[in-house]
Amino acid sequence: GGGSWLTPQLVSAGLDTQLVLLSLDGFERCSPSKLLPPPLPSSCSVAPQARLLAAHGVSEVRLWQLPLAHAGPPAGERGGAPPPPPEPQQLLLLKPSGLSRHLFCASASSDGRWLLASDTSPRLYRIGLESHGAGAGAAPEVTRVPLPEGAAAAVCAAFSADSRLLLLGTTLGTLQALPLDAATDAPPCIHTLRPPLDEFAGADTGDAVADGTLAAVLRLSLSSDLQWAAAADARRRVSIYSLDALAFHGAMPRLSSPPAALAFVPGTPLLAVATVDKRLLIFDADALRLIPAACAAGS
Repeated sequence: GGGSWLTPQLVSAGLDTQLVLLSLDGFERCSPSKLLPPPLPSSCSVAPQARLLAAHGVSEVRLWQLPLAHAGPPAGERGGAPPPPPEPQQLLLLKPSGLSRHLFCASASSDGRWLLASDTSPRLYRIGLESHGAGAGAAPEVTRVPLPEGAAAAVCAAFSADSRLLLLGTTLGTLQALPLDAATDAPPCIHTLRPPLDEFAGADTGDAVADGTLAAVLRLSLSSDLQWAAAADARRRVSIYSLDALAFHGAMPRLSSPPAALAFVPGTPLLAVATVDKRLLIFDADALRLIPAACAAGS
């Protein structure tokens, strides 16, 4: 905020078994910042507008404030040790009450005003960032927002870039869309989206869908223009949804191995899917067709 820029950060949670942040401006000069306790796999989300990072453990969510741009020594100036970079600041330690299992997921909205955490039931919180800074060490005000009874357990969650829509990838294999309004305390309405079972019934899936069940949604991605959402499930299928129509749009051909990551190319309907067998696929969500990698690079 205020026209300032966030220092480019490298975030790692791999072999270090800790969440590590390292300023790219001081990559060879500065020591990394290590946040404890070590997070679970795929347990971190970044709120870029508010410069926040949310990381969840088995029963708590930690909210960290990332530092502003670090002003290093003037170009060409030599001698002396560089000043230490500013450290991330933990703003909040949230321990949801009444958990029946470990937390499945947690996600923060881009503006930092919403936080979602889910075990067997999702919990939505409004974060009052205005209250932070009212006193030394003051934590943000946290208000739980009630959700309708139909809200399902979420394995993954994502907010739209404008923080006005929350998507839940549920254990039931459905996608739930919840429009958010910061001006009201009323529970948000829920739109439940699901792929038709007959979309996969004729495919060589190797698993049964005739029993009327869908596999849990494990990964989500939203396009930057809020036109499309992609949901990858535990049976290696990626479904495409139209957010304008709030309806199923189509599906990718079934993947040969589980997806490790998926994301839309900014400003396009192109979805990039990386699989665990080291393949990168580009899929046009609008036209519902695979794009050769060379063509995708040219666009």
